[in-house]
Amino acid sequence: MTIAATTIEYLAGDTLCRGEYYTPTSGADGPLPVVLVCHAWDGLNDEVRDKSRKLAAAGYIAFAIDIHGGGKVITDFSELMPTLAPYLDDRALLLGRIAGAFAAAHTIPDVDTSRIGAMGYCFGGMAVLDLARSGANVKGVVSFHGSLDGNQLDSPATLHSKILVLHGEDDPLVPPKTVALFKSEMNAKQVDWQLHAYSHTVHAFTRPGANNPSFGAVYNASADRRSWRSMLNFFEEVL
Repeated sequence: MTIAATTIEYLAGDTLCRGEYYTPTSGADGPLPVVLVCHAWDGLNDEVRDKSRKLAAAGYIAFAIDIHGGGKVITDFSELMPTLAPYLDDRALLLGRIAGAFAAAHTIPDVDTSRIGAMGYCFGGMAVLDLARSGANVKGVVSFHGSLDGNQLDSPATLHSKILVLHGEDDPLVPPKTVALFKSEMNAKQVDWQLHAYSHTVHAFTRPGANNPSFGAVYNASADRRSWRSMLNFFEEVL
């Protein structure tokens, strides 16, 4: 299948963001569902592009979004916490960035705006979960090894987005207590949720370059393959 890649600039508040969307150019019959693809802490890089192309080949418009603005990509691991701190300290800032991308998705040609999903990796998993928490009309959200910590922002009493969490059972960055609190939060909001935990698996299990056992981030080929299949099954159902 041929995939067309298009750059799109959009505003999230006062921040100019530079995303890319990937559209299958053959086999489509009418408007297509769109899935926002939210990068990890390091930005919209080639890893995200590859995942977006693969998603488009499955029949979706894949919208690789830009949380940081300006298409910024970080390559120095020492910048991890300085990059994340503003969003962790101000979840409204993070929600504003993901909400701007959600609004931009409605402007992409040939999108069926009644069928919008979102998926994210690590930090991006937190972002798409916050989009669902906001009550946005997103049909389904998938978090790959994402942070599950709740936020203190206003949220509807009941959420209608379906949620799939793909989690490493031994992830030291998302310990069992955090997982339990997340489940309680979702149940309280009457969410249709699933959580798939992969044994002997830590953080960043979908990222081929991850190999930092002391930090708790290591690639796991089996969990990567299984989680991708679970995501496809989920979006096939909800979109």
